[in-house]
Amino acid sequence: MLQTRWLTFGVAWLILLAGYYRLLAVPNRTPAQRVTVFTSLGYLMVVAWLVFAPVGLILPDSYKALSYFYMVPYNLHPFVHVDPEFLANILLTGPLGVYCYLWRPHWSWWQIALAGLVPGLVIESAQFASDWLVHTLRVVDIDDVITNWAGLVLGYVVVWGLDHTPLRTLIKPFRLR
Repeated sequence: MLQTRWLTFGVAWLILLAGYYRLLAVPNRTPAQRVTVFTSLGYLMVVAWLVFAPVGLILPDSYKALSYFYMVPYNLHPFVHVDPEFLANILLTGPLGVYCYLWRPHWSWWQIALAGLVPGLVIESAQFASDWLVHTLRVVDIDDVITNWAGLVLGYVVVWGLDHTPLRTLIKPFRLR
């Protein structure tokens, strides 16, 4: 059972590597652009580790009223308990917003808002499916979707703001477009 619990994590890494194969193969990247590509790959591999590696469900005195769907725990009640993990999720996805800006610096506000929803929805859906199929013991939580959205938007807006200051000359070489 232990080996199958790692299946989601392995699949996530394979998808990342396959997706990055094309990014890594682009010729004529500057050294700064290579830094952006390689650090974003490393960042996403760490995020995949944090969200898809199986864990033991430790909820002895749970502060959230969890519901269950075929033994998969989930929480659809936002902001029931705001704790350090809430802030940690925002900080975890802040760099993703930075990388999104370096990839697409001219997104409109609605594109940023929609892009912010994608990581949380993908992560929580994959966690739900993997827990349902191979019991990775993850909790699907609406708070994670909200905090991942906030982190990506915050990271994007911070770099956008810095790009409209004299620091623009430091940011521009790292853009992929």
